[in-house]
Amino acid sequence: MGKKIELTSKIGQLSDIGRFITPGAFVAFGGGWSCNKPMAVIREIARQNITNLKVMSIVGGWEMEWLLGAGCVDHLVFSFLSLEFFGLPANFRRVAERQLVKLTEIEGCSMIKGLEAARLGLPFAPFMGPKGSDIVKEAPELYKTVACPFTGKELTAIQAIVPDVAVIHAQRADEQGNVQIFGTSASDLDMAMAAKKTIVTVEEIVSGDQIRADKTATKLFRTDVDMVIHVPFGASPCSSIPYYSAHLLQMNRDVQGLNPKTAKEYIAATVGKNEDEYWAKAGGDAAKKKLQSLARQTTRVEWPQKLVNDKAEEYEVADQMVTSLARTIDDGDTTVLGSFTPLAYAAYNLAKLTTAPNSFMVGYSGVDAYPFQMGFHTSEAACIGNSAGLWSMTECIEALHFRGTGDVEAVSSAQMDANGDINISWLPMPVMDAEGKPTGEFNARGLRLPGGAGAPVVFGLHRKSVAYFPNHSKQIFVPKVNYITGTRVYLNDEERLAQGLQPGPMIVVTNLCVMEMRERGKWKIVSLHKGVTPEDVVKNTGFPVEIAADCPVTEPPTKQEQELIGKIDPKGIRRLDFMSGKERAVKLPDILQEEWDSV
Repeated sequence: MGKKIELTSKIGQLSDIGRFITPGAFVAFGGGWSCNKPMAVIREIARQNITNLKVMSIVGGWEMEWLLGAGCVDHLVFSFLSLEFFGLPANFRRVAERQLVKLTEIEGCSMIKGLEAARLGLPFAPFMGPKGSDIVKEAPELYKTVACPFTGKELTAIQAIVPDVAVIHAQRADEQGNVQIFGTSASDLDMAMAAKKTIVTVEEIVSGDQIRADKTATKLFRTDVDMVIHVPFGASPCSSIPYYSAHLLQMNRDVQGLNPKTAKEYIAATVGKNEDEYWAKAGGDAAKKKLQSLARQTTRVEWPQKLVNDKAEEYEVADQMVTSLARTIDDGDTTVLGSFTPLAYAAYNLAKLTTAPNSFMVGYSGVDAYPFQMGFHTSEAACIGNSAGLWSMTECIEALHFRGTGDVEAVSSAQMDANGDINISWLPMPVMDAEGKPTGEFNARGLRLPGGAGAPVVFGLHRKSVAYFPNHSKQIFVPKVNYITGTRVYLNDEERLAQGLQPGPMIVVTNLCVMEMRERGKWKIVSLHKGVTPEDVVKNTGFPVEIAADCPVTEPPTKQEQELIGKIDPKGIRRLDFMSGKERAVKLPDILQEEWDSV
């Protein structure tokens, strides 16, 4: 009698991760921002107390904060770590500022290219790298300057990045390991194909026939997958659209519990012995149903039949900034949104509804989204639900940034100087004496900031470098940043054309004015917001600015724009950008609870 034909199953359990993730391993975690993070695996690493790990993520936050709080990390490789509107990760700040673990900061586009090199079996990848950034200077073992053998053009080379294990979360897979992804995706495929071993957690296990019936969603094939683990809600408290939204109430509890003084005890008590015990503390089935309902809140905002230019007489500074940012976008511009920044999201949506209806918007993984209503729990689902298609972060960067076809990606930073250099890495802090009094000296690396993600590259590649600052002050606009996270190396039109880049200005929108730089170090105030004097701008800017005697007043919002902003952002979350961290911590829980209770 012949041997029975059987297909090999790659189904495993969470408890099996120790077969791949061992002490000292180099582990890359997929997902981006607060989306599609493999959080069930993070909790299992904490349960099994797997330590001394070298860990990496493209745009991270929650997963690394848990691992750092649990004491599992020996070496952290990152481009950006933030808890977004919940603030800076406290455990990350602690280990960075006190040098408690080894840190390797790699600019986000560089990280993607390093993974791509490994995926293609190459020792390095050349690209239009982060020129002028201090990040490159600090990692000479990773970055080299090379010349194109055909044109002689100077390029940046990044060494191939080869993790021991990649861990990603996806929506569906079959038992053999064919994986389908149809939500927000960072550079998960690059990680999976660059790593020596790959673990995938999924919301559903489906048949091979179902995979083949919906084959366009299959992004990763079984030859690149070593284990599939069925873990419904395995990304929570992060999101996995279209299945569920981020569990922001749980995240708010996590922020409190992950305080470095209580983190280990909080993690041990929260993760429990298994996922059932975790969910008993995280809200159980009732919370899961809420999260599923929130993921269906994908409200589209319709275009007005015609534009009406009646100017508003009364308006708040938030709406002035939204409209001023929207006006930096020309009709037909390609605009890119990174993490969820309410002010920028409101501006991009407003531009599409008014003066730039043909602008091409990319946000989360959604491509060419219709204008949509924002919400903390719902913006990702609304953006993806109203999009024409999906791009991973890698696809977006390669289609727009590296080709130089992107026009606008509004950024904000902790500092900007006279040259337009930005700092999102380290802020100087005063040195204290034994009695806790300032000595007058400053530690250049006092306060650790989230990092630049892809900003060190994309800030210079877009046609227009657009930045916004809700608090125009000398603390932000400094003569010279102490750390250059990113810079627009090629500034004037001639330099940019010579590099094959689109020429365009640097534009900055603040709560006081709109200003522009076309020649390095020479800033011109384009307009002053209502009630703002030239003296107000001068005394709040740490470098010289040119203000004409007849400098115009910024064009105010129209009544129609005010109405549209109200439809885009009915809960007024854009106003959080103007609050201090302490004020935001007070206001945010009520907004989140209100959204939670609305479904």
